[in-house]
Amino acid sequence: MTRLRANLPATLLVGALLVIAAGVRWAGRDQLTYDMLVFIRWYHQLEAAGGIHGMDRQIGNYNAPYLYLLLLTTYLPGSLILKIKAVYVVFDLLLAWFAYRTVALRRPGHPAVAAGLIVLMLPTVTINAAFWGQIDSMWASFAVGGLYFLLRGKPVWAVSFCAIAFAFKPQGVFIFPLLLVCVLAGRIRWRALLAGPIVFVLLDVPAMLLGRDPFELLTMYEPSRQAKYTTTALNAHAPNIFAFFGVDQLSATWYDQESRVEALRLLGYGFTAALVLGICYLTVARRVRLDAVRLVTLAAFFAILVPYTLPSMHERYFYLGDVLTVVLVFYRPRLWYVPLLVQTASLGSYTPSLLGFHSLSMVPLAVIMGAAVLVLGHTVITDALRAQPPAGWFRGGHSEPVSRRREDRREPLPAHQA
Repeated sequence: MTRLRANLPATLLVGALLVIAAGVRWAGRDQLTYDMLVFIRWYHQLEAAGGIHGMDRQIGNYNAPYLYLLLLTTYLPGSLILKIKAVYVVFDLLLAWFAYRTVALRRPGHPAVAAGLIVLMLPTVTINAAFWGQIDSMWASFAVGGLYFLLRGKPVWAVSFCAIAFAFKPQGVFIFPLLLVCVLAGRIRWRALLAGPIVFVLLDVPAMLLGRDPFELLTMYEPSRQAKYTTTALNAHAPNIFAFFGVDQLSATWYDQESRVEALRLLGYGFTAALVLGICYLTVARRVRLDAVRLVTLAAFFAILVPYTLPSMHERYFYLGDVLTVVLVFYRPRLWYVPLLVQTASLGSYTPSLLGFHSLSMVPLAVIMGAAVLVLGHTVITDALRAQPPAGWFRGGHSEPVSRRREDRREPLPAHQA
């Protein structure tokens, strides 16, 4: 009873904030957006095909895990919009839970609870599912869960959760560079990666058993099949580097605009791959100690770097970065302003899709997001340069056997480790 009385004020505050989080989501229950109309059309197609018996055909361009959830809603009572959004909001809670658990590894107690509540109350998180009717909390919650299990020293679980994130949406790939660094550095054994494709296929097995063509389902993310659902523009309201590339209508008479855009798109892919691999190389070559702080820093950095430099990104693709930069503050408090930069740019970019007009130019928002990328990039590079590299690292030399290095790095990370 003494402990209960001592914690009563904090408990009441947490309860009040949870009520507010539920209230703001309830306020968006009737908001109908273009994306919700698409999901409602898929719902009716699935229902018309006989519910579970309709799982043998392609409906929409999402993978089977999303269709399982959409199928669930056909058996729930109530308003169609409300029950679809209710399923989405459940993943808001899962996202906040993994944020809480991840922070609790370093700062248990009130700081971890605060982290979960902040994530739950983030404007972009609140708007995404409850108002917009989008599913980004689904894949992002499993991506954060993958980071959590990686910090716990459970690589198979980490890879499995990252695979689930990717199974829900291709944007789950934003967490993959972190796995690549850990594999190359010996933190994760190569064979642990086998969990990824196994989990991905297992998630599709129920649909296959119900008659879905395995090849058609497993190649869902093949670019040519997704082409009619994706934008051909270099930028789709995203605050990234391609916001600076406007279309010059006056000079379009003397060059092929489509080929020029395609060339820029390929440059974007190559530039992103080079940046990611460069960061991976620097981290591994300098033998950076992949403790909890550096793993969270790398995860947050990749979550905003990749959508910042890739072409054809939507505004919602910074969702994982919105969350992980909040988690990062509890590991590196001096970076408190980074989630403010990311949230400002990310939230500002939502206005064209939600309000139907550009209340803010994408260029200033891209500058703000770029500032966050530079700050985290500087932090990651500084961590690498401060590390003590082995003798002759630039020439490919080694200071100790590889087997010994990998054995040392397979140890679970202590919760208090800096």
